[in-house]
Amino acid sequence: MERNNTSVFNYRNARAALVCLLSGLVFLIPYVVFSHSGEKQKHDMDTIENTKPKGMIQQEDGDKPGADNEYLEPEPAQGNMDHGHGGHDMHDMSGKDPFLTRGKHDLANMGEGQGSQGQALLARGRNIYLHMCVFCHGKDGNGGGPAMEYLYPWPRDFRKGIFKFRSTPTNTLPLDSDIYRTIIRGVPGTSMPSWGEALSPQDTWALVNLIKSFSPRFRQDPQGEKIKISEPPKASQEILARGAELFNNQKCVNCHGQSGKGDGKLSDSLKDAWNHAVFVHDITNPAHFKAGYDLKTIFKTLSTGLDGTPMESYSHIPEADRWALAHFIISRFSKGVTEAKFETDIHSQKVEYEIDTEPFSPVWEGVKSINLVLRPLSARRQAVETINFASINNGEQIAFRLKWKDPTLSGFKESSGDNYRDGVAIQFGLGDVTLHTHGHNEPFFGMGNRGKPVTIWHWKAGLEEALEASEDSEYATGGVDMDALIYGGTMSNPVHRLNPTDESAVEELNAEGFGTITPQRPENQDIQGYGEWKDGEWTVIFVRDINAMSKWDADFTGKSAILIAFAVWDGEKEDRNGRKVISVWQRLNVSP
Repeated sequence: MERNNTSVFNYRNARAALVCLLSGLVFLIPYVVFSHSGEKQKHDMDTIENTKPKGMIQQEDGDKPGADNEYLEPEPAQGNMDHGHGGHDMHDMSGKDPFLTRGKHDLANMGEGQGSQGQALLARGRNIYLHMCVFCHGKDGNGGGPAMEYLYPWPRDFRKGIFKFRSTPTNTLPLDSDIYRTIIRGVPGTSMPSWGEALSPQDTWALVNLIKSFSPRFRQDPQGEKIKISEPPKASQEILARGAELFNNQKCVNCHGQSGKGDGKLSDSLKDAWNHAVFVHDITNPAHFKAGYDLKTIFKTLSTGLDGTPMESYSHIPEADRWALAHFIISRFSKGVTEAKFETDIHSQKVEYEIDTEPFSPVWEGVKSINLVLRPLSARRQAVETINFASINNGEQIAFRLKWKDPTLSGFKESSGDNYRDGVAIQFGLGDVTLHTHGHNEPFFGMGNRGKPVTIWHWKAGLEEALEASEDSEYATGGVDMDALIYGGTMSNPVHRLNPTDESAVEELNAEGFGTITPQRPENQDIQGYGEWKDGEWTVIFVRDINAMSKWDADFTGKSAILIAFAVWDGEKEDRNGRKVISVWQRLNVSP
Protein backbone atom coordinates (compact mmCIF):
# COMPACT_ATOMS: atom_id res chain seq x y z
CA MET A 1 0.00 0.00 0.00
CA GLU A 2 1.28 3.48 -0.83
CA ARG A 3 1.50 5.40 2.45
CA ASN A 4 1.71 8.69 0.53
CA ASN A 5 -1.82 8.33 -0.76
CA THR A 6 -3.58 11.66 -0.38
CA SER A 7 -6.81 10.15 0.90
CA VAL A 8 -7.51 10.15 4.62
CA PHE A 9 -9.62 8.08 6.95
CA ASN A 10 -13.20 8.39 5.82
CA TYR A 11 -15.59 8.29 8.74
CA ARG A 12 -18.71 7.73 6.73
CA ASN A 13 -21.05 6.60 9.41
CA ALA A 14 -22.63 9.01 11.84
CA ARG A 15 -21.63 6.92 14.84
CA ALA A 16 -17.93 7.61 14.36
CA ALA A 17 -18.57 11.31 13.81
CA LEU A 18 -20.61 11.44 17.01
CA VAL A 19 -17.88 9.68 18.97
CA CYS A 20 -15.42 12.22 17.64
CA LEU A 21 -17.68 15.10 18.61
CA LEU A 22 -18.09 13.86 22.15
CA SER A 23 -14.56 12.68 22.71
CA GLY A 24 -13.46 16.01 24.25
CA LEU A 25 -9.97 16.09 22.81
CA VAL A 26 -8.06 19.13 24.04
CA PHE A 27 -5.19 20.03 21.73
CA LEU A 28 -2.92 22.91 21.36
CA ILE A 29 -2.92 23.70 17.68
CA PRO A 30 -1.90 26.44 15.23
CA TYR A 31 -3.69 29.57 14.11
CA VAL A 32 -3.15 32.08 11.32
CA VAL A 33 -1.82 35.28 12.88
CA PHE A 34 0.22 38.36 12.51
CA SER A 35 3.59 38.43 14.18
CA HIS A 36 4.09 38.72 17.86
CA SER A 37 5.28 42.27 18.32
CA GLY A 38 8.03 44.50 17.09
CA GLU A 39 10.30 43.98 20.08
CA LYS A 40 11.25 41.04 22.24
CA GLN A 41 9.75 41.34 25.71
CA LYS A 42 12.32 42.06 28.42
CA HIS A 43 11.85 41.01 32.04
CA ASP A 44 14.85 41.81 34.20
CA MET A 45 13.88 40.54 37.65
CA ASP A 46 16.76 42.43 39.27
CA THR A 47 15.30 45.78 38.24
CA ILE A 48 11.66 44.89 37.59
CA GLU A 49 10.40 46.73 40.69
CA ASN A 50 11.42 49.97 38.99
CA THR A 51 8.78 49.39 36.31
CA LYS A 52 5.86 48.87 38.70
CA PRO A 53 3.04 51.30 37.76
CA LYS A 54 1.02 53.42 40.15
CA GLY A 55 -2.36 52.11 41.25
CA MET A 56 -1.21 48.69 42.50
CA ILE A 57 -3.36 47.23 45.27
CA GLN A 58 -1.42 47.57 48.51
CA GLN A 59 -2.25 47.30 52.20
CA GLU A 60 -1.57 50.57 53.98
CA ASP A 61 -2.42 51.88 57.44
CA GLY A 62 -6.01 53.10 57.53
CA ASP A 63 -6.95 51.48 54.22
CA LYS A 64 -9.96 49.28 53.94
CA PRO A 65 -10.73 46.79 51.21
CA GLY A 66 -12.39 48.60 48.35
CA ALA A 67 -10.84 51.98 49.04
CA ASP A 68 -11.25 54.29 46.04
CA ASN A 69 -13.20 51.48 44.34
CA GLU A 70 -9.94 49.83 43.39
CA TYR A 71 -11.19 46.49 44.65
CA LEU A 72 -14.48 45.95 42.87
CA GLU A 73 -17.00 43.17 43.33
CA PRO A 74 -18.25 42.18 39.85
CA GLU A 75 -21.91 42.63 38.99
CA PRO A 76 -23.80 40.23 36.71
CA ALA A 77 -22.46 40.51 33.17
CA GLN A 78 -24.65 42.32 30.65
CA GLY A 79 -22.51 41.62 27.60
CA ASN A 80 -22.59 38.59 25.35
CA MET A 81 -20.20 36.14 26.99
CA ASP A 82 -20.25 32.37 26.87
CA HIS A 83 -18.61 31.32 30.14
CA GLY A 84 -19.68 27.74 29.69
CA HIS A 85 -17.29 27.27 26.77
CA GLY A 86 -14.58 29.60 27.98
CA GLY A 87 -15.11 31.98 25.08
CA HIS A 88 -15.69 35.70 25.16
CA ASP A 89 -16.60 38.30 22.64
CA MET A 90 -14.13 41.12 23.04
CA HIS A 91 -16.31 43.35 20.87
CA ASP A 92 -19.39 43.03 23.08
CA MET A 93 -18.29 44.34 26.46
CA SER A 94 -21.03 46.85 26.94
CA GLY A 95 -22.32 45.57 30.29
CA LYS A 96 -21.82 47.23 33.65
CA ASP A 97 -19.70 44.42 35.00
CA PRO A 98 -16.36 46.07 35.84
CA PHE A 99 -14.68 42.74 35.10
CA LEU A 100 -15.63 43.20 31.47
CA THR A 101 -14.26 46.71 31.16
CA ARG A 102 -11.81 46.78 28.29
CA GLY A 103 -8.41 47.85 29.52
CA LYS A 104 -6.18 50.51 28.02
CA HIS A 105 -2.76 49.51 26.70
CA ASP A 106 -1.00 52.85 26.88
CA LEU A 107 0.74 53.37 30.21
CA ALA A 108 1.23 57.05 29.56
CA ASN A 109 -2.53 57.58 29.32
CA MET A 110 -3.80 54.86 31.61
CA GLY A 111 -5.89 57.19 33.70
CA GLU A 112 -7.78 58.75 30.80
CA GLY A 113 -11.47 57.89 30.79
CA GLN A 114 -10.98 55.18 33.44
CA GLY A 115 -11.27 57.06 36.71
CA SER A 116 -8.38 56.48 39.09
CA GLN A 117 -5.08 54.93 38.11
CA GLY A 118 -6.03 51.92 40.21
CA GLN A 119 -9.24 51.37 38.29
CA ALA A 120 -7.45 51.75 34.96
CA LEU A 121 -4.83 49.22 36.01
CA LEU A 122 -7.51 46.73 37.08
CA ALA A 123 -9.38 47.24 33.80
CA ARG A 124 -6.22 46.57 31.85
CA GLY A 125 -5.51 43.48 33.91
CA ARG A 126 -9.05 42.18 33.38
CA ASN A 127 -8.73 42.47 29.64
CA ILE A 128 -5.57 40.36 29.66
CA TYR A 129 -6.95 37.90 32.22
CA LEU A 130 -10.14 37.34 30.21
CA HIS A 131 -8.08 36.59 27.15
CA MET A 132 -5.29 34.44 28.58
CA CYS A 133 -6.20 33.15 32.05
CA VAL A 134 -9.96 32.78 32.46
CA PHE A 135 -10.10 29.40 30.68
CA CYS A 136 -8.15 27.76 33.51
CA HIS A 137 -8.52 30.03 36.55
CA GLY A 138 -12.15 31.04 36.06
CA LYS A 139 -13.79 34.44 35.92
CA ASP A 140 -13.69 35.02 39.67
CA GLY A 141 -10.24 33.45 40.14
CA ASN A 142 -11.61 30.28 41.75
CA GLY A 143 -9.51 27.92 39.61
CA GLY A 144 -12.65 26.47 38.02
CA GLY A 145 -12.44 27.61 34.41
CA PRO A 146 -13.74 25.37 31.60
CA ALA A 147 -10.30 23.78 31.12
CA MET A 148 -10.12 22.65 34.76
CA GLU A 149 -11.61 19.19 34.19
CA TYR A 150 -8.76 18.37 31.80
CA LEU A 151 -6.00 19.46 34.18
CA TYR A 152 -4.12 17.85 37.07
CA PRO A 153 -3.15 19.50 39.30
CA TRP A 154 -6.06 21.92 39.13
CA PRO A 155 -5.40 25.61 38.42
CA ARG A 156 -4.71 27.88 41.38
CA ASP A 157 -7.66 29.34 43.30
CA PHE A 158 -6.58 32.95 43.91
CA ARG A 159 -9.37 33.90 46.32
CA LYS A 160 -7.68 32.79 49.54
CA GLY A 161 -4.45 34.59 48.75
CA ILE A 162 -2.42 31.38 49.17
CA PHE A 163 0.61 31.25 46.89
CA LYS A 164 3.18 28.47 46.69
CA PHE A 165 6.00 30.38 45.04
CA ARG A 166 7.22 33.21 47.24
CA SER A 167 10.35 34.85 48.54
CA THR A 168 8.55 35.56 51.84
CA PRO A 169 8.12 33.39 54.98
CA THR A 170 5.47 30.69 55.11
CA ASN A 171 1.86 31.81 55.65
CA THR A 172 2.64 35.36 54.49
CA LEU A 173 1.57 37.06 51.30
CA PRO A 174 3.97 36.99 48.38
CA LEU A 175 5.67 40.09 47.04
CA ASP A 176 4.29 41.53 43.82
CA SER A 177 7.54 40.47 42.16
CA ASP A 178 6.90 36.85 43.24
CA ILE A 179 3.58 36.75 41.37
CA TYR A 180 5.24 38.52 38.45
CA ARG A 181 7.97 35.86 38.32
CA THR A 182 5.44 33.01 38.27
CA ILE A 183 3.53 34.61 35.39
CA ILE A 184 6.55 35.09 33.15
CA ARG A 185 8.29 31.79 34.01
CA GLY A 186 5.27 29.52 34.36
CA VAL A 187 5.23 26.38 36.49
CA PRO A 188 7.23 23.49 34.98
CA GLY A 189 5.65 20.06 35.31
CA THR A 190 2.16 21.58 35.19
CA SER A 191 -0.09 23.11 32.55
CA MET A 192 0.78 26.68 33.66
CA PRO A 193 2.57 28.27 30.65
CA SER A 194 5.45 30.70 30.72
CA TRP A 195 4.09 34.04 29.54
CA GLY A 196 7.40 35.92 29.47
CA GLU A 197 7.37 36.16 25.67
CA ALA A 198 3.67 37.03 25.56
CA LEU A 199 3.41 39.94 27.98
CA SER A 200 5.22 43.24 28.29
CA PRO A 201 6.34 44.27 31.80
CA GLN A 202 3.45 46.76 31.89
CA ASP A 203 0.89 44.11 30.98
CA THR A 204 2.41 41.70 33.49
CA TRP A 205 2.06 44.25 36.29
CA ALA A 206 -1.57 44.82 35.33
CA LEU A 207 -2.16 41.07 35.53
CA VAL A 208 -0.40 40.88 38.92
CA ASN A 209 -2.73 43.59 40.20
CA LEU A 210 -5.82 41.84 38.87
CA ILE A 211 -4.78 38.55 40.51
CA LYS A 212 -4.33 40.38 43.82
CA SER A 213 -7.85 41.80 43.50
CA PHE A 214 -9.37 38.31 43.82
CA SER A 215 -8.33 38.07 47.48
CA PRO A 216 -9.09 40.72 50.14
CA ARG A 217 -5.92 39.61 51.94
CA PHE A 218 -3.91 42.01 49.79
CA ARG A 219 -5.86 44.96 51.23
CA GLN A 220 -6.03 43.58 54.76
CA ASP A 221 -2.69 41.94 55.47
CA PRO A 222 0.83 43.25 54.92
CA GLN A 223 2.96 41.43 52.41
CA GLY A 224 5.78 39.36 53.86
CA GLU A 225 9.34 40.53 54.22
CA LYS A 226 11.70 39.10 51.62
CA ILE A 227 13.92 36.42 53.11
CA LYS A 228 17.63 37.06 52.92
CA ILE A 229 19.82 34.61 51.02
CA SER A 230 23.53 34.72 51.69
CA GLU A 231 26.22 33.39 49.41
CA PRO A 232 26.14 29.59 49.46
CA PRO A 233 29.00 27.40 50.61
CA LYS A 234 30.76 25.30 48.00
CA ALA A 235 29.78 21.65 47.72
CA SER A 236 31.97 19.15 49.53
CA GLN A 237 31.76 15.50 50.52
CA GLU A 238 31.01 16.58 54.08
CA ILE A 239 28.17 18.88 53.00
CA LEU A 240 26.67 16.23 50.70
CA ALA A 241 26.82 13.63 53.47
CA ARG A 242 25.06 16.05 55.83
CA GLY A 243 22.43 16.72 53.15
CA ALA A 244 21.79 12.99 52.71
CA GLU A 245 21.36 12.64 56.47
CA LEU A 246 18.90 15.54 56.56
CA PHE A 247 16.93 14.14 53.60
CA ASN A 248 16.09 11.16 55.82
CA ASN A 249 15.93 12.83 59.23
CA GLN A 250 13.68 15.67 58.06
CA LYS A 251 11.34 13.09 56.48
CA CYS A 252 11.82 14.34 52.90
CA VAL A 253 12.04 10.66 52.03
CA ASN A 254 8.42 10.05 53.10
CA CYS A 255 7.12 11.98 50.09
CA HIS A 256 9.99 12.04 47.60
CA GLY A 257 11.23 8.51 48.30
CA GLN A 258 14.80 7.30 48.61
CA SER A 259 15.01 7.47 44.84
CA GLY A 260 13.87 11.12 44.78
CA LYS A 261 11.38 10.20 42.06
CA GLY A 262 8.26 10.93 44.13
CA ASP A 263 7.57 7.36 45.27
CA GLY A 264 7.68 7.86 49.05
CA LYS A 265 5.27 6.01 51.31
CA LEU A 266 3.03 9.08 51.70
CA SER A 267 3.12 10.23 48.08
CA ASP A 268 -0.24 8.75 47.09
CA SER A 269 -2.15 10.09 50.10
CA LEU A 270 -1.23 13.78 50.13
CA LYS A 271 -3.83 16.56 49.88
CA ASP A 272 -3.51 20.33 49.46
CA ALA A 273 -5.38 23.16 51.18
CA TRP A 274 -8.32 22.67 48.81
CA ASN A 275 -8.45 18.91 49.52
CA HIS A 276 -7.12 18.13 46.05
CA ALA A 277 -4.70 15.28 45.45
CA VAL A 278 -1.06 16.38 45.37
CA PHE A 279 1.36 15.05 42.76
CA VAL A 280 4.91 14.58 44.05
CA HIS A 281 7.36 15.31 41.25
CA ASP A 282 10.63 13.61 40.42
CA ILE A 283 13.25 15.86 42.00
CA THR A 284 16.08 14.08 40.16
CA ASN A 285 14.86 15.89 37.03
CA PRO A 286 15.69 19.63 37.20
CA ALA A 287 13.01 20.39 34.59
CA HIS A 288 10.34 19.52 37.18
CA PHE A 289 11.35 22.10 39.77
CA LYS A 290 8.42 24.48 39.72
CA ALA A 291 10.16 27.53 41.15
CA GLY A 292 13.59 26.89 39.61
CA TYR A 293 16.41 24.38 39.96
CA ASP A 294 19.47 26.51 40.73
CA LEU A 295 21.06 26.25 44.18
CA LYS A 296 19.74 29.55 45.59
CA THR A 297 16.20 28.93 44.38
CA ILE A 298 16.11 25.47 45.96
CA PHE A 299 17.44 27.02 49.20
CA LYS A 300 14.68 29.62 48.99
CA THR A 301 12.01 26.94 48.50
CA LEU A 302 13.32 25.03 51.51
CA SER A 303 13.21 28.26 53.52
CA THR A 304 9.72 29.36 52.50
CA GLY A 305 7.91 26.09 51.90
CA LEU A 306 5.10 25.82 49.37
CA ASP A 307 2.00 27.24 51.07
CA GLY A 308 -1.20 25.31 50.49
CA THR A 309 0.73 22.03 50.02
CA PRO A 310 2.26 19.46 52.40
CA MET A 311 5.69 20.88 51.52
CA GLU A 312 6.51 22.77 54.71
CA SER A 313 9.14 25.37 55.41
CA TYR A 314 12.48 24.21 56.80
CA SER A 315 13.33 27.61 58.21
CA HIS A 316 13.45 25.96 61.65
CA ILE A 317 16.69 24.17 60.78
CA PRO A 318 20.02 26.04 60.65
CA GLU A 319 20.91 27.86 57.44
CA ALA A 320 23.97 25.64 56.97
CA ASP A 321 21.70 22.59 56.99
CA ARG A 322 19.39 24.11 54.38
CA TRP A 323 22.40 24.72 52.12
CA ALA A 324 23.55 21.12 52.69
CA LEU A 325 20.09 19.82 51.79
CA ALA A 326 20.00 22.00 48.66
CA HIS A 327 23.44 20.77 47.58
CA PHE A 328 22.38 17.14 48.14
CA ILE A 329 19.24 17.60 46.02
CA ILE A 330 21.27 19.04 43.13
CA SER A 331 23.79 16.21 43.41
CA ARG A 332 20.97 13.75 42.65
CA PHE A 333 20.07 15.31 39.30
CA SER A 334 20.00 12.45 36.79
CA LYS A 335 19.75 14.53 33.60
CA GLY A 336 20.17 18.00 32.22
CA VAL A 337 17.60 20.40 30.84
CA THR A 338 17.04 20.41 27.08
CA GLU A 339 17.39 23.82 25.47
CA ALA A 340 13.96 24.71 24.08
CA LYS A 341 11.76 27.68 23.21
CA PHE A 342 8.37 28.30 24.74
CA GLU A 343 6.70 30.78 22.40
CA THR A 344 8.66 31.91 19.41
CA ASP A 345 8.86 32.37 15.65
CA ILE A 346 9.40 29.18 13.67
CA HIS A 347 9.91 28.89 9.92
CA SER A 348 9.10 26.74 6.92
CA GLN A 349 12.18 26.62 4.68
CA LYS A 350 11.84 26.84 0.90
CA VAL A 351 13.28 23.87 -1.06
CA GLU A 352 13.32 22.91 -4.73
CA TYR A 353 12.58 19.22 -4.24
CA GLU A 354 9.54 17.02 -4.37
CA ILE A 355 8.06 16.39 -0.93
CA ASP A 356 6.79 13.10 0.47
CA THR A 357 6.04 11.54 3.86
CA GLU A 358 9.28 9.53 4.17
CA PRO A 359 10.50 10.32 7.75
CA PHE A 360 14.20 9.95 6.89
CA SER A 361 14.20 11.43 3.39
CA PRO A 362 17.41 13.26 2.34
CA VAL A 363 15.27 16.33 1.71
CA TRP A 364 15.45 17.05 5.44
CA GLU A 365 19.24 17.15 5.53
CA GLY A 366 20.47 20.61 6.47
CA VAL A 367 16.98 21.89 7.33
CA LYS A 368 17.02 23.96 10.50
CA SER A 369 15.01 22.54 13.40
CA ILE A 370 14.02 23.91 16.80
CA ASN A 371 13.08 22.36 20.15
CA LEU A 372 9.82 23.60 21.66
CA VAL A 373 8.68 23.24 25.27
CA LEU A 374 5.79 20.90 26.08
CA ARG A 375 3.76 20.96 29.30
CA PRO A 376 1.60 18.12 30.65
CA LEU A 377 -2.11 18.72 31.11
CA SER A 378 -2.04 15.81 33.55
CA ALA A 379 1.07 15.62 35.75
CA ARG A 380 3.23 12.57 35.20
CA ARG A 381 6.76 11.30 35.65
CA GLN A 382 9.07 10.95 32.66
CA ALA A 383 6.85 13.25 30.61
CA VAL A 384 7.74 14.18 27.04
CA GLU A 385 9.33 17.58 27.69
CA THR A 386 10.17 18.87 24.21
CA ILE A 387 9.23 18.38 20.60
CA ASN A 388 11.59 19.04 17.70
CA PHE A 389 10.02 20.96 14.80
CA ALA A 390 11.15 21.46 11.21
CA SER A 391 9.24 22.46 8.07
CA ILE A 392 9.89 22.71 4.33
CA ASN A 393 7.84 23.80 1.35
CA ASN A 394 8.38 23.83 -2.41
CA GLY A 395 5.76 26.42 -3.29
CA GLU A 396 3.14 23.76 -4.01
CA GLN A 397 3.25 21.57 -0.92
CA ILE A 398 4.31 22.10 2.69
CA ALA A 399 5.67 19.44 5.06
CA PHE A 400 6.14 19.36 8.83
CA ARG A 401 8.51 17.01 10.64
CA LEU A 402 7.94 16.39 14.34
CA LYS A 403 10.35 14.39 16.51
CA TRP A 404 10.15 13.52 20.19
CA LYS A 405 11.81 11.07 22.56
CA ASP A 406 9.67 8.14 23.69
CA PRO A 407 11.49 5.06 25.03
CA THR A 408 8.43 2.81 24.62
CA LEU A 409 6.56 2.19 21.36
CA SER A 410 2.80 2.12 21.95
CA GLY A 411 1.07 1.27 18.69
CA PHE A 412 -1.39 -1.12 17.14
CA LYS A 413 -2.34 -4.30 19.01
CA GLU A 414 -4.76 -6.93 17.73
CA SER A 415 -6.11 -7.67 21.17
CA SER A 416 -9.04 -6.80 23.37
CA GLY A 417 -8.81 -4.55 26.40
CA ASP A 418 -7.79 -0.95 26.83
CA ASN A 419 -5.30 0.03 24.18
CA TYR A 420 -3.48 3.35 24.43
CA ARG A 421 -1.34 4.62 21.56
CA ASP A 422 1.30 7.23 20.95
CA GLY A 423 0.16 10.16 18.87
CA VAL A 424 0.79 13.75 17.86
CA ALA A 425 -1.35 16.64 16.63
CA ILE A 426 -0.72 19.99 15.00
CA GLN A 427 -3.21 22.78 15.63
CA PHE A 428 -3.56 25.92 13.51
CA GLY A 429 -5.48 29.09 14.18
CA LEU A 430 -7.91 30.19 11.46
CA GLY A 431 -8.51 33.71 10.23
CA ASP A 432 -6.53 36.91 10.60
CA VAL A 433 -5.84 37.08 14.31
CA THR A 434 -2.97 38.70 16.16
CA LEU A 435 -0.84 37.09 18.84
CA HIS A 436 -0.28 39.15 21.99
CA THR A 437 -0.61 42.51 20.32
CA HIS A 438 -3.15 45.21 21.13
CA GLY A 439 -6.44 43.53 21.88
CA HIS A 440 -4.97 40.07 22.42
CA ASN A 441 -7.37 38.47 19.97
CA GLU A 442 -5.79 35.08 19.17
CA PRO A 443 -7.88 31.96 19.90
CA PHE A 444 -7.41 30.00 23.11
CA PHE A 445 -4.56 27.54 22.49
CA GLY A 446 -6.68 24.71 23.93
CA MET A 447 -8.90 23.99 20.88
CA GLY A 448 -9.94 27.60 20.23
CA ASN A 449 -13.07 29.28 21.50
CA ARG A 450 -16.36 30.54 20.16
CA GLY A 451 -15.89 32.66 17.07
CA LYS A 452 -12.19 31.70 16.92
CA PRO A 453 -11.97 28.22 15.34
CA VAL A 454 -8.92 26.05 14.87
CA THR A 455 -8.05 23.18 12.55
CA ILE A 456 -6.28 20.08 13.87
CA TRP A 457 -4.21 17.40 12.12
CA HIS A 458 -4.21 14.29 14.30
CA TRP A 459 -1.86 11.35 13.74
CA LYS A 460 -1.98 8.26 15.92
CA ALA A 461 0.44 5.34 16.04
CA GLY A 462 -0.94 2.06 14.78
CA LEU A 463 -3.20 3.36 12.04
CA GLU A 464 -0.65 2.43 9.39
CA GLU A 465 -0.44 -1.12 10.77
CA ALA A 466 -4.22 -1.37 10.89
CA LEU A 467 -4.47 -0.26 7.28
CA GLU A 468 -1.74 -2.67 6.22
CA ALA A 469 -3.53 -5.48 8.09
CA SER A 470 -6.63 -4.70 6.08
CA GLU A 471 -4.99 -5.32 2.69
CA ASP A 472 -5.44 -9.08 2.82
CA SER A 473 -8.80 -8.90 4.57
CA GLU A 474 -12.17 -9.33 2.97
CA TYR A 475 -13.19 -6.25 4.92
CA ALA A 476 -11.58 -2.83 4.87
CA THR A 477 -10.91 -2.69 8.62
CA GLY A 478 -9.18 -6.07 8.84
CA GLY A 479 -11.30 -6.94 11.86
CA VAL A 480 -10.19 -3.87 13.77
CA ASP A 481 -12.64 -1.61 15.59
CA MET A 482 -11.51 1.71 14.11
CA ASP A 483 -13.31 3.77 16.75
CA ALA A 484 -11.40 1.98 19.48
CA LEU A 485 -8.20 2.28 17.48
CA ILE A 486 -8.54 6.03 17.17
CA TYR A 487 -10.03 6.86 20.55
CA GLY A 488 -8.55 4.06 22.68
CA GLY A 489 -10.58 1.80 24.92
CA THR A 490 -11.98 -1.67 24.37
CA MET A 491 -12.36 -3.03 20.85
CA SER A 492 -15.88 -4.34 21.38
CA ASN A 493 -17.96 -2.94 18.53
CA PRO A 494 -19.95 -5.89 17.13
CA VAL A 495 -20.26 -4.25 13.71
CA HIS A 496 -16.68 -3.07 13.30
CA ARG A 497 -16.29 -4.96 10.02
CA LEU A 498 -18.98 -2.76 8.50
CA ASN A 499 -16.97 0.44 9.02
CA PRO A 500 -14.81 0.95 5.89
CA THR A 501 -11.81 3.32 5.88
CA ASP A 502 -9.53 4.99 3.40
CA GLU A 503 -5.76 4.96 3.44
CA SER A 504 -4.15 7.68 5.57
CA ALA A 505 -3.07 7.77 9.21
CA VAL A 506 -4.04 11.42 9.72
CA GLU A 507 -7.45 12.86 10.46
CA GLU A 508 -8.29 16.52 9.89
CA LEU A 509 -10.66 18.14 12.38
CA ASN A 510 -12.01 21.51 13.44
CA ALA A 511 -12.90 22.87 16.86
CA GLU A 512 -14.28 26.05 18.37
CA GLY A 513 -13.83 25.28 22.06
CA PHE A 514 -14.15 22.30 24.38
CA GLY A 515 -16.59 19.63 23.30
CA THR A 516 -16.89 20.89 19.72
CA ILE A 517 -14.25 18.86 17.90
CA THR A 518 -15.63 17.60 14.59
CA PRO A 519 -14.01 15.77 11.65
CA GLN A 520 -13.91 17.54 8.32
CA ARG A 521 -16.01 16.13 5.50
CA PRO A 522 -14.42 13.10 3.77
CA GLU A 523 -13.84 15.01 0.55
CA ASN A 524 -11.92 17.68 2.50
CA GLN A 525 -9.55 15.26 4.26
CA ASP A 526 -6.38 16.13 2.36
CA ILE A 527 -3.50 15.60 4.84
CA GLN A 528 -0.90 12.93 4.18
CA GLY A 529 1.06 11.57 7.11
CA TYR A 530 3.39 8.84 8.24
CA GLY A 531 5.33 8.08 11.42
CA GLU A 532 8.21 5.80 12.33
CA TRP A 533 9.63 4.89 15.74
CA LYS A 534 13.36 4.24 15.82
CA ASP A 535 15.90 4.10 18.65
CA GLY A 536 13.48 5.52 21.23
CA GLU A 537 12.32 8.44 19.10
CA TRP A 538 9.26 9.11 16.97
CA THR A 539 9.57 10.92 13.65
CA VAL A 540 6.25 11.92 12.08
CA ILE A 541 5.75 13.72 8.76
CA PHE A 542 2.66 15.71 7.71
CA VAL A 543 2.23 16.91 4.10
CA ARG A 544 -0.45 19.15 2.55
CA ASP A 545 -0.89 21.42 -0.44
CA ILE A 546 0.09 25.04 0.20
CA ASN A 547 -3.32 26.31 -0.87
CA ALA A 548 -6.23 25.79 1.50
CA MET A 549 -9.10 23.64 0.29
CA SER A 550 -11.73 25.53 2.32
CA LYS A 551 -12.14 28.25 4.93
CA TRP A 552 -11.72 25.55 7.58
CA ASP A 553 -8.12 24.89 6.53
CA ALA A 554 -4.92 26.74 7.42
CA ASP A 555 -3.65 29.06 4.67
CA PHE A 556 0.09 28.65 3.97
CA THR A 557 0.39 31.13 1.11
CA GLY A 558 2.64 33.36 3.20
CA LYS A 559 0.27 36.31 3.57
CA SER A 560 0.84 36.38 7.33
CA ALA A 561 2.35 34.35 10.13
CA ILE A 562 0.24 31.41 11.26
CA LEU A 563 -0.44 30.37 14.84
CA ILE A 564 0.63 26.78 15.38
CA ALA A 565 0.75 24.52 18.45
CA PHE A 566 1.38 20.87 19.22
CA ALA A 567 0.14 17.99 21.37
CA VAL A 568 1.77 14.62 22.09
CA TRP A 569 0.13 11.48 23.52
CA ASP A 570 2.20 8.81 25.28
CA GLY A 571 0.46 5.44 25.18
CA GLU A 572 2.71 4.09 27.95
CA LYS A 573 1.25 6.81 30.24
CA GLU A 574 -2.28 5.81 29.18
CA ASP A 575 -2.75 9.10 27.37
CA ARG A 576 -6.01 9.58 25.52
CA ASN A 577 -8.05 12.62 24.45
CA GLY A 578 -7.40 15.42 26.98
CA ARG A 579 -4.62 13.55 28.77
CA LYS A 580 -1.44 14.63 26.95
CA VAL A 581 1.41 17.14 26.81
CA ILE A 582 1.05 20.34 24.83
CA SER A 583 2.72 23.50 23.60
CA VAL A 584 1.36 27.03 23.49
CA TRP A 585 1.07 28.98 20.25
CA GLN A 586 4.14 29.50 18.09
CA ARG A 587 4.27 31.81 15.05
CA LEU A 588 4.86 29.89 11.81
CA ASN A 589 6.41 31.94 9.02
CA VAL A 590 6.26 30.38 5.55
CA SER A 591 8.88 31.48 3.03
CA PRO A 592 7.09 32.83 -0.06
